[in-house]
Amino acid sequence: MGKKITLLSAFFIISSCCFSQAWSDSIPKKLPQTWNDERLIGSPTTKTVVPGFMEVYFMHRFGSMGGASGGGVHTLYGFDLASDVLFGFDFGITKRFMLGICRSKDQELIDLYGKYRLIDQKAGGSPISLAIYEDIGITPEDTTTLYNGTSEGESRRSIADRFSYLTQVIVSSRLNDHISLEVIPTLSYRDHILETPNPNNNTYDENAIPAIGLGGRYMFNKTLGVVADYYYIISKYRTDNPTPYYNILSAGIEVNTGGHVFEINLSNTPGLNGNNAIPYTTGSWLKGGFRLGFTISRNFNI
Repeated sequence: MGKKITLLSAFFIISSCCFSQAWSDSIPKKLPQTWNDERLIGSPTTKTVVPGFMEVYFMHRFGSMGGASGGGVHTLYGFDLASDVLFGFDFGITKRFMLGICRSKDQELIDLYGKYRLIDQKAGGSPISLAIYEDIGITPEDTTTLYNGTSEGESRRSIADRFSYLTQVIVSSRLNDHISLEVIPTLSYRDHILETPNPNNNTYDENAIPAIGLGGRYMFNKTLGVVADYYYIISKYRTDNPTPYYNILSAGIEVNTGGHVFEINLSNTPGLNGNNAIPYTTGSWLKGGFRLGFTISRNFNI
């Protein structure tokens, strides 16, 4: 599995470099920054916090809006529910490296993460930016909840069961004054999974789940833009499963006020970060399983 992920990541990085070179000669002498924020809906970007600054951010996602997915008028189309609530802090350590911590309502997940920029896009130089994102999550939720649905005895339980990990390679490019794109080879890993079989193909859930993320933004002007991201999840267990799983599709509007970055979006995943979203997305856009969410962030000089 590790060899396949390495080859897959290398393929997308090389493809992005080659494809980007085709337009590198037409890139203007000076471009605005590729991204306004360190994240794009549920994806990291290649941007990092400036040294000496701290970014505080708050994310919220309501319940499903469609009646067929548990929403409808009796939940005020999801507004009565909270799928997930997340708040976090990002710290600029160097010009290329940042560290962060966040806490999610879903599974009481606490994430510690870092991002390092390896390559910066430059006019007349590299047509892409490249960054590595690493995340370690731990859930302190009650033991009964953590092991609900599993047949494991107490002798097999370990503190390691509470950990999850996320590795992402972020390749992005600002194509012109309006368009930014990114490709994100991803690997999600959970130490504890339920031993529930998929009877349709005789497979079990995987500890390691690879995925390919795509993200983009179109800026109408310096303030207003539209954003979207998509994750194609590679999992035999999630193919033709009696409990349907879906790839993640999110879209929204981004507003940059100068002091804040505000984003309002719709997504079919309840989770607000990769450790919760990639393994557990069961909402379908076609069945009204999309949810309203928003993010607000602000930088402070520390």
